[in-house]
Amino acid sequence: MRHHEAGRTIRLPGLLLCIVLAPLLFILGHAAAQIAPADSNAVAFSYGFLELDDPRVVADANGVAMLTFACFGEDDNLLWTRGFASIDAWCTYARNDPNLSAQKTEQTGWALCLGDEEIFWPLQALLYICPSVRDTVAAIESRPLVYDRFARAYKSPHIEFTDGENLCQQPSATVLWNPTITRAYGAPVAWDTFPPLVGLAHELVHARQRVVEDKQIYGPVLQIDAMKDENLARYAFYRRVPGNESLRPRPGNKGYYRNGEFVAYFEDVEWSEWSPSFDPVLDIFEDEP
Repeated sequence: MRHHEAGRTIRLPGLLLCIVLAPLLFILGHAAAQIAPADSNAVAFSYGFLELDDPRVVADANGVAMLTFACFGEDDNLLWTRGFASIDAWCTYARNDPNLSAQKTEQTGWALCLGDEEIFWPLQALLYICPSVRDTVAAIESRPLVYDRFARAYKSPHIEFTDGENLCQQPSATVLWNPTITRAYGAPVAWDTFPPLVGLAHELVHARQRVVEDKQIYGPVLQIDAMKDENLARYAFYRRVPGNESLRPRPGNKGYYRNGEFVAYFEDVEWSEWSPSFDPVLDIFEDEP
């Protein structure tokens, strides 16, 4: 894919140029692109979101780091960056960028979304924010059908929206994702708050466990890997997506219920105390011990 270049250059006075461009930038929800010096014929080799403390990140009018999408050449040289006000703004941009959307049916995640672009583009944002999720999705898509022994039929692993809780229907590897859910238990701790796409990352691990590991029945032990990968996604959001300064690792799901309210056994874990090898804690007790 090649970086899209205008066919010709139109020279306008500085003020007039700002007037012409401002509405377009407002609609797309991102700041003016910061173009790195590069060969105009350079081929786009990879994309990704920069970490917020990267000196190449795009800043808004107040100097605050934005969600910054970057394009790299084959030698990892930066071709360009664009700043966005939100993930939704990036999704709007990506759907209309010919380089990102031209071959969408061949991209990782398309099959898992069954061609639903309302799911596909947020999933693409997740894959660029946390590249490890791309491997999870690719693993799920490596097997187009699984046999659901309860339905006595072959099913296509996929993601679909739900108004209920996030979950994976383990026999069919169907991920039900609610893009409005930001809490797991309602516990008064920072770790129990997360971006909706982090919840999706968690459930995708369960789908991978079904497709790759043949885990057809859900069990609490499956939560270990799901929470470990969830924390990778949490860290990626903490590092790359503005507004997640208070996001913390998930220590586990151990606790108990008191009068129907979940009470955690542990306080928040700081990122300095966390690493990818961190093992979350299991077990939820139904009643107060």
